[in-house]
Amino acid sequence: MEQKDVRLNSNKRQSLKIDFARELESRDSPEKEDYLQKWERCNVVIPETFGVMKKAVQRRFKPVDVSTYKRLGKEYSTVDATGVDSCFFMKVIDAPKVLDEYNDEVDKSKHFSWELDGKYQGDYSSSHYHSGSSNSGKNFAYAYYRDEMKKRGLNPDCNIQNDINNIEANHKGYKTNPYLSQCRNDNQAFLSGKSDGGINYYQKWKDDYALDIIGTGGCRSRAIPCTDSEFAQFELMHIAKANLVQAHTAWVSTMLTQVKHFEKGLKLMTKFSQVQEFAKKFNWQISPEILVDKFGTDLVISIDTLVDEITNIAKPKPTRDDKIKARMLYEASQISSMAS
Repeated sequence: MEQKDVRLNSNKRQSLKIDFARELESRDSPEKEDYLQKWERCNVVIPETFGVMKKAVQRRFKPVDVSTYKRLGKEYSTVDATGVDSCFFMKVIDAPKVLDEYNDEVDKSKHFSWELDGKYQGDYSSSHYHSGSSNSGKNFAYAYYRDEMKKRGLNPDCNIQNDINNIEANHKGYKTNPYLSQCRNDNQAFLSGKSDGGINYYQKWKDDYALDIIGTGGCRSRAIPCTDSEFAQFELMHIAKANLVQAHTAWVSTMLTQVKHFEKGLKLMTKFSQVQEFAKKFNWQISPEILVDKFGTDLVISIDTLVDEITNIAKPKPTRDDKIKARMLYEASQISSMAS
């Protein structure tokens, strides 16, 4: 049987585009390697800088004093002077003032959050912080837990895709994008452990990076003093988060550009054999599921071959003597032809 060249249609092109994107993601590339390195860097920097923060916070809120307030809180229900936080408003006490976004001199101070979706961007001196609602923080969560989300069939790249396609943002404000909203909702459900009763990653980060404070410190307006050297190390945490998001964006953007370019070429192809020629040169192994399930098998049947196949089904298998006899006849015919 000979396989007929399959004609491409919109469904087949879509399947090929998805499989091509899968192929790109599986390949090594400078952008992918940079993303993986930045991911590993976060695993080092974030806990290390939290260790520095722990020293600064406990210097301000001594553990013995925290224990005392906790004991009093248990004895007297009206005493509630301690709390737990993962975000801290820090102020440098041994360095000159700095310039803010308005070019005014201000204290060198900033919020530093070790929450999963904590904001990692911002200017000096701002005492206002909205924990848990940062778009940049969500982008970090998507970049950090990308593999886990992809395995669940989620799309951690949706914000990047949306920015590139320019669907949501324009000069007049925001356009409604139902897919993007649903994608973000699904991602949120997974990260918060609500989709399938899994891990609440938001809470996990809060628990892993939690410190006791007294009064209304932490991520509120009351600043906790620190040295300029400590402040610089806290900023390394922000830099590590930002670098991971940037690397994630660069990797996904490169793949999306490649897919779009492939899609343009695919529209000019009419036969599957053209795709196969491209795949061979690109060293792309097209998914077998596409070849069978998506395309089916369109066959051209050779009549002679079909007759032989059907006849051979009922024909008894030759014995050893039959095979020897056939071989002797073949050799005799060869000698006879050479003699003539």
